Amino acid sequence: MIGLRAALPAVLVVVVAGAPAPAPSAAAVLELVDVGHALREQTLVITGGVRNTGALPAGGLVIDASGFAASGDLAAFGSDGIPWTLAPGAAEPFQIFLPLGRSLVSRYTVTVSGSRPRQARPAALSRTIPPAFYRSLILPRVGVDVDAEPTALTFTAAAKGLPVTAVRVTVTLLVRDRDGLTLRALNVEVPVDRPLRLRFAPLIVRVVSVTVADVVLTSTWTLP
Repeated sequence: MIGLRAALPAVLVVVVAGAPAPAPSAAAVLELVDVGHALREQTLVITGGVRNTGALPAGGLVIDASGFAASGDLAAFGSDGIPWTLAPGAAEPFQIFLPLGRSLVSRYTVTVSGSRPRQARPAALSRTIPPAFYRSLILPRVGVDVDAEPTALTFTAAAKGLPVTAVRVTVTLLVRDRDGLTLRALNVEVPVDRPLRLRFAPLIVRVVSVTVADVVLTSTWTLP
């Protein structure tokens, strides 16, 4: 009797033990800290620092600042950089200058990114500037015209594109009364949305001077 041996297929069994999940890749994480602003004549100066809170160093950092007018249009732009390597946990300061033109910056955004390594996570931060911050710049930009008649004055304030509701002026007049010619000073608050007409008892000879003393600002950037 001849025994038959069946050919059985070979089966490869692979047993996988509980392997740990792959760890997330390390990265340089950039953070903006202590961001603030100041006014130097006609320039908005933005200062702050960049901190690397990640596990890898970062280099070739670029810090950009975009300033926007109340209308939402871009009004100013500036940049700074940190070309050297920022080690994990280290921080470096930056300073960006935004020259101010006809439009004042009501809001700005600062962004920082790194070119090395590519996985460095960028950071961004926005700040809003209240109208009162620009009082010193707004004062010379407003104007008031005075139309003089013998017994009345008509005031018209010009503050286009500025967060101003009224302009306070001091007007010096040369008037004629029973004592002869006299200089009189008149303090007036002129609204920007309509002319203001005032009656004047003495006879007005002429307007000697008109001086802008102050402005009444809006609390937000909703322009009149």
